[in-house]
Amino acid sequence: MSNEELVSRIRQKRIQMETFLSVARPRKRRLINTTIVGGTLAAALTAAPAVGGQAFTVWLTGVLGLGSPSWRVLCAAASVCSAMSTVATQLLTSHKIEEKVIRAQGCREKLEVLEVGLTMGQLDVQQATTEYLKCVEEAAFLEVS
Repeated sequence: MSNEELVSRIRQKRIQMETFLSVARPRKRRLINTTIVGGTLAAALTAAPAVGGQAFTVWLTGVLGLGSPSWRVLCAAASVCSAMSTVATQLLTSHKIEEKVIRAQGCREKLEVLEVGLTMGQLDVQQATTEYLKCVEEAAFLEVS
């Protein structure tokens, strides 16, 4: 394999890493935010009637014009928020998003070092090929969707 061919492959793999990261990082951020917001809202919605007591729930029932006590609506909303938070946490964990993002970022950086080393003549093709193959193996789990 020639120097130019290897540099080309490295660039292609870096593009794949960038594409994966451009999808995975925002997804990770959305799931983390959903976990935080959902958990916080669930706590606030259950705390309001606990702290405000019956006077608060009677007042809220009247303000919202509900036919049933407002604590039921608050508890239902808290349940939905808690479920959203739980699902988001499980998606983060089961899909190993954090681990994949970290590995993709590391691989992207290694590929950049390889590309610079090759183009500046600091690495020979054989050494760079060995390191490139390690990166390819490490990133084999990445799906671009």
